Amino acid sequence: MTKLGRILKVGLLAAGALLWLVAMDLVGSALHSPVGILFAIQQPEPSLHADEAVQWSFARDSAAGAAYSDNQDKFHGPALALAARGVFALRGLSFDDATESDLRVVPFLFYLLVCAAPLALRDVSWLTRGSAALLLFLSSAGCYFGHYYIQEALLVAGFVWGALLWMESAAAPACGWKPALAGAGFGLALACKVTAAAYLGVFLLTLIILARETLTWRRIAWTAAGATAVWLALQTWLFTDLNGVTAWGRQFWRSFGVASGNEETLPLTNSGYWWAVGLWLAVLVVARLVRSGTRSVRDVPLAFAVGCFLFHLALPYKTPWLLFLPVCLSLSVAWPLLAEGSVGRLAVSLSLATAFVFASGIVLERHTRTRFHGNMLTGEIAEYGASWQRANPGKPFYVAVSGGHYWPLPYYLRSFQVGFGEFEGAEKAPVRFLPAYDASRPSVPGHRTYSLTVRDGEQFWLLLQDVKGVKAQLDAPGLR
Repeated sequence: MTKLGRILKVGLLAAGALLWLVAMDLVGSALHSPVGILFAIQQPEPSLHADEAVQWSFARDSAAGAAYSDNQDKFHGPALALAARGVFALRGLSFDDATESDLRVVPFLFYLLVCAAPLALRDVSWLTRGSAALLLFLSSAGCYFGHYYIQEALLVAGFVWGALLWMESAAAPACGWKPALAGAGFGLALACKVTAAAYLGVFLLTLIILARETLTWRRIAWTAAGATAVWLALQTWLFTDLNGVTAWGRQFWRSFGVASGNEETLPLTNSGYWWAVGLWLAVLVVARLVRSGTRSVRDVPLAFAVGCFLFHLALPYKTPWLLFLPVCLSLSVAWPLLAEGSVGRLAVSLSLATAFVFASGIVLERHTRTRFHGNMLTGEIAEYGASWQRANPGKPFYVAVSGGHYWPLPYYLRSFQVGFGEFEGAEKAPVRFLPAYDASRPSVPGHRTYSLTVRDGEQFWLLLQDVKGVKAQLDAPGLR
């Protein structure tokens, strides 16, 4: 090959790599990733999801001194709230002052641990490791769960590193610290959601089938010790809320009703993302079968991902972020192990992973997303409140929310005096939110009425007192 040919080859490779980086960043930016280079040209950051606002409320109450075990959370443990409190303490930030970005940076820090997982793989080239890490970092794994203020990023980080450290510790049976750290990851996950107990069962079954030789009493003891210590510390809010263990037990018992569909459940509303993840895992399984070779502990991450996917596929409760664990297990550990080999194999594997990430970003819906722009709405209410106070000196300005599925309104109304449900004076509130049970717009004398879509299928009537000299005109997106 001539010198010019070599220069052209290097130039084409560099251009291809640059285009791939831009494409991955485009996916991440479209999903509002905090690290998207194109983030500045995006539309405003999405308003908090109802689940995010609920978690913010629990964390704020705990920071104010309320025991986390008293909040009657039906699914989640205190790990996210404790992590947020630590991050906010370092930043000198209160929960009342926290913006959407401030909240979402907490789980994103744990997602960065997931991005770093490929770098810890042994016997894998740095080119493959770096490609996997960049794919995860720039594209957000083709989904938005890594920076949503929910428990998933913490749970997934715990299991990804737990499975990885267990796998890597198989090469050093006498080493105790890797199984202990693997257990610590599992303990973190257990303090996030009781679903982690089922994932541990799937992981154990995978080990029994594929890597029974790694289940020595020594390794099991180290792992159990690490998991128990971390879970107890987090579940009891650093041993200050011992009722947290009892609360976890209640959640675990209740989970059977939810999983079976006998209690409130969320059915499948869009199958596109489930198809994308299922086909991606099937491609990886076929690649593993074609590659042949005896089964080993290095097959565990892929089998674990497939097992978690099938577990949720069989149950009626289906939110898209339930697939975050199999997606991250496959992209951070299983795929790099299968991609290792020639440059051609890596190129083909990377193309398939890129296609999966693109497909995920296209077919993934924002499940029960918030439909109004919270900060713009509350900004206009604040302007109205200031005018109302000038027109009514000495009278309290407050907001009444009369029932309904009103989350995430409590987060966006946190700067106001707010009453929820039925209370004395609710009908006289300058600002009222009434759940809309049908399309008949209420006509209340002396009030201006707006229709507010909180999310699909959930609407409120927003009533403003029409006071002389006070502008009662709201123009925030989502109001009609």
